[in-house]
Amino acid sequence: MDHNHEEESDSTTKTCPMIMVFHGGHCERILWRGWVAYTVTEFVLSAIALFVLAFLYELLKFLRENLLRREARKEAERMAMELRQKSNENNSETHLAEHSEKTYWQRIFASAHIIQSLLNLVQIIVSYLLMLIFMNFNYWLCLAVVLGLGLGYFCFGWVKKDPQEGDCCP
Repeated sequence: MDHNHEEESDSTTKTCPMIMVFHGGHCERILWRGWVAYTVTEFVLSAIALFVLAFLYELLKFLRENLLRREARKEAERMAMELRQKSNENNSETHLAEHSEKTYWQRIFASAHIIQSLLNLVQIIVSYLLMLIFMNFNYWLCLAVVLGLGLGYFCFGWVKKDPQEGDCCP
């Protein structure tokens, strides 16, 4: 029974073995058939590209969080402005229940929510690609991903001011 899953059976075609344990080396297929690093130069450039991708992943998380905070601040300012206007009109006590609430569909189709949803989609795709790269088990590629994520967190992750805010649990 032939377990060779390579479509290119030509003996002149270069292939890199798929090693399913942690290993070194520079001949590696990365993510898809078109991205194969045969030489050390190609491998180093691929590792640098993966480092940058991991760094940009952390930047994307930072940008999404900042957009969310900015939108929450704008919503709070809008509600405060409505309450001030109503209190000026009535010259009486402010009633919190009187502010105009957006409907579910207005919130779903708001531009900020659509942008957040698209950025979340990109973040999920990039995170799965980084996981698949790590699953190549090449420790140089794993190191590039981990160092990119680490430097990205170093540059952007410290901005979180409230320790209660986290990626995991509410």
